[in-house]
Order: sequence, then C-alpha cells, then structure tokens
Amino acid sequence: MKRILSTILISLLCLCGAMAQPSAVKNVAKSVFELKAYDAEGKLTASTNGVFLSADGTAACPWSAVCEAARVEVVDFSGKTYPATHILGASELYDVCRLHVDMPKAVAAVTATDAAPKGSKLWLVETADKRTQTTQYEVDKAETFMDKYAYYVFDYNNHKPVQGSVFVNEKGQVVGLMQQSARSLYANAVDVRFVSTLAASHLDINNSLYSKTALRLSLPTDKQNALLMVMLAAECKDKAKYEGYIADYIKQFPKEVDGYATSALQKLTNNDWHGADTDMQTALKVATDKAEAHSEYARVIYQKLIYSADTTFTAWTFQRALAEAEKAYSLNPQPQYLHRVAQIKFSMGDYSDACEKFLSLAKKDMPTSEVYFEAAQCKTQLGAPKAEVLALVDSCLAVAPRPLTNLSAPYVLVRAQLYEQMEEYRKAIADYNTYDTLMYGRATAAVYYARHKCEVAVHQYKQALDDLAHAAYIGGADAPLYLAELAALQLRVNMNEEAVKTSDLCLQLTPDNSDAYIIKGLALVQLKRKAEALSCFEKAKELGDDRAEGYIKKYK
Repeated sequence: MKRILSTILISLLCLCGAMAQPSAVKNVAKSVFELKAYDAEGKLTASTNGVFLSADGTAACPWSAVCEAARVEVVDFSGKTYPATHILGASELYDVCRLHVDMPKAVAAVTATDAAPKGSKLWLVETADKRTQTTQYEVDKAETFMDKYAYYVFDYNNHKPVQGSVFVNEKGQVVGLMQQSARSLYANAVDVRFVSTLAASHLDINNSLYSKTALRLSLPTDKQNALLMVMLAAECKDKAKYEGYIADYIKQFPKEVDGYATSALQKLTNNDWHGADTDMQTALKVATDKAEAHSEYARVIYQKLIYSADTTFTAWTFQRALAEAEKAYSLNPQPQYLHRVAQIKFSMGDYSDACEKFLSLAKKDMPTSEVYFEAAQCKTQLGAPKAEVLALVDSCLAVAPRPLTNLSAPYVLVRAQLYEQMEEYRKAIADYNTYDTLMYGRATAAVYYARHKCEVAVHQYKQALDDLAHAAYIGGADAPLYLAELAALQLRVNMNEEAVKTSDLCLQLTPDNSDAYIIKGLALVQLKRKAEALSCFEKAKELGDDRAEGYIKKYK
C-alpha cells in the first residue's frame, strides 16, 4: 500500500511540474522533430529527437544516430516527413551534429545566449508520434568546456528521456541537447551554442568521421572550394555519394560549365552516352561561358572516342568533337581551346596540321612539356628524322619542373628509346637510369630488358646480367623469354655453370623451349660434359629447332 501511494505521489509531483511550466516552453514543441535513421536495407537503426536551429532547415541532433545511416528523415510537429540530406558539421566526442533538412520552411527555436547556472530549472521537450511531453529537471552541474560552453549534468529523475530532446529555460530558449549516459541514471546535455558552431570545411570530405554516413557534407559557397570538394569526392569509393556531390554543385552553380562536364564524364564511366550528351547540351543552353561549354563538350566527346570501344552511339564522332572545339576557339581564341583542336586533329590522323598547331602553341602561349611532347609525336607519325624528334623531346624535358618527378618519367623514357635507336647507348643508359629513379625502381620488365641491350652494347655485362635477372623476376608470363636471354648472356661471358642453371629454370617454366635446350647444350660443351650436351641438342631437334642438327654433328 505504501509503494502504491509513493508512486501516486511521484506522478502527481511530475504532473504539477509539467502544469507549472511557462507557456513559452510549450511553443518550443513546434521546433522539435522526430528523427528516424535507416540502413541500406531500409531497417530502422535509430529513432531520436532533434531541433531546428533556423528556418532554412538547419537542425541539431545526435551524431550517433546518423553517422552510419543510409537514409535519414525527420517528422516535424505537424506530422510531415522530410529527408535530411547534408551534414554541416559534427563532433564525435560530444555526439552532436548539425545537418540540413530539405523542407520549404522550418519553425526555428530560439537558442539561449548564456549558460544555465547550477540549480536552475529547465524543461525537457520530447516528441514522438505527434505527441509532445515536457519534464522538469534541475541543473546539478554546468561544466565549462572550450572556455565558453556548458556541459550539463542534471539531478536524478526517473523519467527515461529520448536522445536528442532539448532542454529549454522558462523563456522558451533552447539551452542544450539531451544525452542519456548508458552508464549513469543521470541525464546530461551539450550546450546548443556549441552545436551551432559545428562546421565542416571542404577539405573534411576525406575525414574518416564522415565516411560511413550516406549524408553528404554541404558544399562551401566559394565556387573554387566547392569544385575542389567535388574533385576530392571523386577519390572516395562511394559512387552514389560522388554523384550526389556533382548534383549539389550543379544546383549551387547552375551557370558554371564545370558541374555539367564533371557529370558528363562520370556518366561516361557508366557508358551512359545519352545522359552525358544531355548534360553537355544543358551546359550549352544555360552556361554563362559559351566558349568553355563548347570546349568541354569537345573534351567529353574526345574522351569517349579515345577510351571506349563502343560503336553504338553514333552521334559522337571526331568530326563532331572538332566542330565543338573550333567553335570554342572562334568564340574566344584562348590557347587551351586551340590545344584541344590540335589534339583532336592528331587523333583524326591530320598530323601535319596538328604539329603546326602544337609548335605554334609551344613557341608562344603554351611552352609546356605536354605540348612539346605532342609535337614530337606528330613528327614521329610524319616520319621525320629522329634528330628532329629528339630536339622536341629535349625541349619537352627542358621546360619540365625541376627536380623532375614521375610526371616527367614518360618523356625521359621516350628519349632513352630514341637514343637507343640512334645507337647513342651511353646516353640511353643514363636516361633509363633516370627513368628507373623517377619510377622508384618500379619500371616494367620491358624497360630493364631494353636497358640491358644498351649495356651489352657498351660491354657493361655485370649491369646487363642484373637487369635481365630483374626482368625475369618481375616479367610474369614473359619470364621464360628473359631467362633464356639471361642464360645466353651468361654463356657469352663464360658463366657456364650459371647458364646451365638458368636454362633449367627456364625449362621448368616452359619444357618445350628449344632455345633453352640449345643454350644449355652449348654451356655443357664448355664444361666438357658432351654427353649431356648432345642430349640437350637431341631434345631441341625433337622440338623442331633447325640449329640442333648442326650442333650434333659438330660435337658428336
């Protein structure tokens, strides 16, 4: 009987507390919403409260509710549901975040300008299923953090609150966002003024804090920073999220070509040619810079034609790309637009005209490594003397930034190959060495094989043997070829035991390799093991090697 009376008394006290609340407290309910978060399968993963901080849909809620959500929606005071689309900022330590809700207009709460002192009465406002509940609490502690914000601890209350509910003062001003500790019966709250300051920058897109939620960060208002953010988003593995950032950029900067071109290029990766074409047609209609729109249209077409084998989408041709590029240059004769024209001309096989344009750009407006190299490629296709091609590659490397980086490595490699073709072997070796350094020792087997040939030509046999051994080690399917070459060189420099072992290794990989049998046989002859050598020659003969019979007759 005493227990029943105690329960009734507590209920009456709570009711009296609720009835004693100021009228301003009730009005806050219009700003409080119910938040629901779902995973990728549509399963509800969190249900909390939150509060609107401004009329444009900026809101505060617990970060833990949305940090891994695939979809988030809020139900406002009137029962209408709206999607939460963007994260504006978050604090994992205090488990709060600011987010944007896509809705016409929100009823914003008024936030308190000062912290509530110890002993003050606050009301917790909660909402669920269109019902609002208020409960009175007393501040037990107001601990200061970051010199100006309060972290509140309240006296014990047997009420079980909803995470993300708001504490308000007698003026109806929001003081803090509720946090119920899993290890304590006491309710806590984070100062709403702190939540209002949370703001992610465009560089935070790579912050692991935001990587798991499907909600995107809000783009900055500055166009260049926004574009940089979209570019950084391309490095993320979340394709849907990246496409969302592109759409955000287009919505925020509808007259800029960058967004449409980025969207079109992304659609190329999905083989959505019609979608990409629609993007660029829209850019031509709405973009302020028409010349840029035509040039980017040409680039998108060019990318598709160069990197896709598709032949079903016939609307895009090199002639169409050229027309768009030439239109851009006629509207605004900028060097980059003429460069695009020259590149398309090259791909169309008009090497003479392309070369003329590349050289014109290199001499005046665009003396870059890329342009000199493109001119060199034109000269090669036109069958020009290697000295002319070499002069252009020299210029290409002369204007490259110093110190050279791996970005210049392809140019160094081409010059090495030119020197090799011109029998300037020592110069070729020097460039192959530079290339290897720029590639941090990760050149292909073909490069080490090419360098070994130059080293042999100048009698640098030790280096040549090392390069062949390395080529065989990283050569994959071509390893037997390099092993046979290595064995042949070992035989040449009288390393006969090594030649036999290398030949055996080659034969383990390719048992029908007649070259390996011939080389092994010759090495065995030098080692005075003629019987074994003749056996190798006989095996080569069985494999159809015409050389074998001559060696059998010679050494029998």
